[in-house]
Amino acid sequence: MFSRIVRMAGYKQIFTKYINAFSTAIPTNLLISLTNQKLIVPVYHLISDEKVPHIEHLYQVKKVNQFKKDLDFLLKNYNPISYADFEELTLRGEKPQKKSFLLTFDDGLSEFSDVIAPILVEKGIPAINFLNSAFVDNKNLFFRYKVSLLIEEISKNESILNEKNVQIWLSQFSKEKNFKTVLKEINFENKHLLDDLAMYLNVDFKNYLEYKKPYLTCNQIIDLQKKGFQFGAHSVDHPEYRFIDLENQLLQTKDCLQFLKKNQLLTNNTFAFPFTDYGVSKAFFENVFEKDKALDLSFGCAGFKKDFSSRHIQRIPFEATNLTAKQILNAEYIYFILKGILGKNKITRK
Repeated sequence: MFSRIVRMAGYKQIFTKYINAFSTAIPTNLLISLTNQKLIVPVYHLISDEKVPHIEHLYQVKKVNQFKKDLDFLLKNYNPISYADFEELTLRGEKPQKKSFLLTFDDGLSEFSDVIAPILVEKGIPAINFLNSAFVDNKNLFFRYKVSLLIEEISKNESILNEKNVQIWLSQFSKEKNFKTVLKEINFENKHLLDDLAMYLNVDFKNYLEYKKPYLTCNQIIDLQKKGFQFGAHSVDHPEYRFIDLENQLLQTKDCLQFLKKNQLLTNNTFAFPFTDYGVSKAFFENVFEKDKALDLSFGCAGFKKDFSSRHIQRIPFEATNLTAKQILNAEYIYFILKGILGKNKITRK
């Protein structure tokens, strides 16, 4: 299943890459009219001009100037909408009358306070950030961020791979795979292996949390709330939901909500899936929306897609550093049109 997702994501990336020359020549407003997709929900994680070791080897990070250009494009073509207004309209089954965008961020990273918020305040753009309860106040580190830090350490001195303890650790995996592949294939279930390797490499994750402080603190979040920014839930410690059973999906969601409410960090009963919502069943949504009424809305990140529930909204990842906002959006619109011709624009949930 994992390879299938990778292939699907790869197809879309290839499509976006080769459609750029054609797509940028098309006015975005024309594509909006053709698709009737007047509301978009971009998603970022962070923006930084500095190297970010815990993300360096995972995904691209847009620089401040690139982010500002993205925002200028969005403001030229859409109107910013707050999460509160977005939620009110969605729960009434309505769409904004004007072309609109809801800006979202995941993981509650510290750059949201230090870098992003001042830019958004200056441009008058509201936003919502989705938090992992285990990471607030830098108590713990997302296992994928540990992967990046370990790759960073080994990349500085690959001879360390020859040390006996490291060799024993690597012997658990296929000899045909290099260390980067091995580390990136470690998942939520076997994430403890990362702590074992860190011990052999003398990488101190706790020390990194203390001096780098990659996540927002409670005080920062409360201060950002006073500036008008809103916050939702993103699970306890960021598992991929399709790899955990329904009971744990619900625990991850509700425990995160409970922690955020208790600490006055949650502004809305909303949730964004960590990684992806792929493979999540109708039973999950029926529980959180109808049975327990734990959530008002939830978010995935599959781009322009129709889902079985109007209360579950798909977002558009905006973090490709080699693409402008126009390139990303126009490719999404064209992809949506072509998938529609094939009747594959709706997500099917069991």
